[in-house]
Amino acid sequence: MQDSGAIKADLRDFLSSQRISVMGISSVHPLPGVPEHVDPCGLLRGAKSIICYGLPIPKGIVLADTSDLHLYWRYCNMAYRSLDTTSNRICVILETGDASAVPIYGCFPWRLADNKFWGLLPLVYWAEQAGLGRLVKCGLLAHPSYGTRILLGGVVTTLDLEPTEKRIEDPCPTDCFECIRVCPVGAIDRTGKVDHNSCLRFSSSSPLMSHLVRDPEIKKTFSFETLLNTVAVDDHGSYQCFKCIKACPLALSGPRSPTASNCNQ
Repeated sequence: MQDSGAIKADLRDFLSSQRISVMGISSVHPLPGVPEHVDPCGLLRGAKSIICYGLPIPKGIVLADTSDLHLYWRYCNMAYRSLDTTSNRICVILETGDASAVPIYGCFPWRLADNKFWGLLPLVYWAEQAGLGRLVKCGLLAHPSYGTRILLGGVVTTLDLEPTEKRIEDPCPTDCFECIRVCPVGAIDRTGKVDHNSCLRFSSSSPLMSHLVRDPEIKKTFSFETLLNTVAVDDHGSYQCFKCIKACPLALSGPRSPTASNCNQ
């Protein structure tokens, strides 16, 4: 049996070599409100642990007055590719023993279930379980050092790894509703409920996708999911909006002292 502590040390070393300083681990367990079709055990039989990690979005992109959306789109485009490659490599590292592992890509592919968009697994929920931060009103994860400007990747494995401690404190100010005020489609409710469908349809709209779905022959030949994920191969998401991040005071948080979810712990 592989030693859990040694595996975690190897993971920390590898992620550090990729300049990824944010990592946490969650045990696999039921999550309230998450449907069965995005259950880790449905993705990998015998799944026991989920490893989550992330890259921060530079603070300067959030503060930029001009071309901020172009900078955000391009950064996300490249950062998600880097995170996805890291996920692939971690699976290979973990499978040098008798374990199995599957990558959880940070953005695409998406699936459509009950007219709602879902990734392979909802990484923000699992990252919260793994102690990377807390979910806040806008539906994003807030990391203690980088706030809501963080992008996530992950791996599901059959290895039984010791989980990192889940964070208790809620960093979202109770009297702050800036994300709600600036949302152009009203996707964020004061109770903290987020209409992710409305958000994604607006913020991830693609001119290429719009062209494809207007062609009746293409719509007849290919499913919407196939078109969506094929467009994403070259584009990795056409980001049209990140107003909630720009308005969030947590997004301007600066790095503080190392935390339990940092790789140098």
